[in-house]
Amino acid sequence: MSKYCLILIVSFLVSNLFAQHKQNFIQRKIRNDVSLPSNSQNETIHITEQLKIIKLTDNSFIHTSQGNNGFIYMDSNEAVLVSTPMSDEITKDLIDWIRTVMKVKIAAYVIDMWHPDAMEGLDVVHEYGIKSYAHNLTIKIAKEKKYPVPQNGFADSLILNIGNKQIICDYLGPGHTIDGIVVWIPDEKILFGSNSVRCLNMGYGNIADADIENWSNSIKKVKAKYGNAKIVVPGHGKYGGVELFDYTIDLYKENKWGKILKAHRIQLAKVFEDHDRIFEVAENDTVINGEKHLKNSTVFVDKDEQYIVIESDLVIHNINERTLKSEFGRLRIYNKTNYAKEPVVDGYYKKLYLKLRDDEVRMVLVIKELYQ
Repeated sequence: MSKYCLILIVSFLVSNLFAQHKQNFIQRKIRNDVSLPSNSQNETIHITEQLKIIKLTDNSFIHTSQGNNGFIYMDSNEAVLVSTPMSDEITKDLIDWIRTVMKVKIAAYVIDMWHPDAMEGLDVVHEYGIKSYAHNLTIKIAKEKKYPVPQNGFADSLILNIGNKQIICDYLGPGHTIDGIVVWIPDEKILFGSNSVRCLNMGYGNIADADIENWSNSIKKVKAKYGNAKIVVPGHGKYGGVELFDYTIDLYKENKWGKILKAHRIQLAKVFEDHDRIFEVAENDTVINGEKHLKNSTVFVDKDEQYIVIESDLVIHNINERTLKSEFGRLRIYNKTNYAKEPVVDGYYKKLYLKLRDDEVRMVLVIKELYQ
């Protein structure tokens, strides 16, 4: 092989190695040639491996990374960003993309709560000379925890002018954290609900710093004020409409079964299931011909201002028909004003049949014999 051939082969290998290295570098950093098509709503643009943008309208976007959502609103070459990604690097990538690709000035950065998935990148925000805003409670908590501190605070609500439009930052009560705010875009009828608004079917989530007692009521206030929202963006998961308010309100509302189960000192069992007006606690269950056979069970039944407790070796529950059957056991009926104390009925029965109804009757309860 000639010297010239060897040089060409080595050159080719080096060139390929450099090209691969360059490709890996591009995948790690922002792709500055990526921009959003002007009329591609719901388009998802991958800015880096960890950061993507979801276009909602020509002016409104979700930024999402590591499962956390934030928000971007632009008008007349100005932008406001809500919630930083969970690292300085991704926050820098987001800011750089807004400035260099979208060529928009960031007029404000809003921190929606004190958790790291909302303010971890605040140092970077300040390094870029961007003004930051947060609720006074967020500022107080940030100081106590020795976190980066947002520069400008507000008590109840804050209006920010972005280009020729306004956005409203609102505190309507505690939820996921005691300081969480929502951000309303009047011109778009879009609400960023932060982590206090839950994505459908996501469940309770992290409640370590939550105010469970008041969460549902806080979102009721959000719905009362912004119930005309066309788009609702939660802190995690897929965006939706006002059904996210209803889901969150229902998820964290005070549960009637919690009080009843506590009052009766019920322990967790293998069968521990809520069927709206019927709650099953049982050692075991078997499905036979579409009916649940609950063994060694205590079954609670909601009866408006009262509730019923059925204890039996075997209760048969037809979920579709909303009926309960049992050959023998103990029956108690309590007023809800007096949980687990002084039942208005307490006795042992033979042949119990119970059916729930949706009319004014509400319930049929038939017993062949009752020994009080």
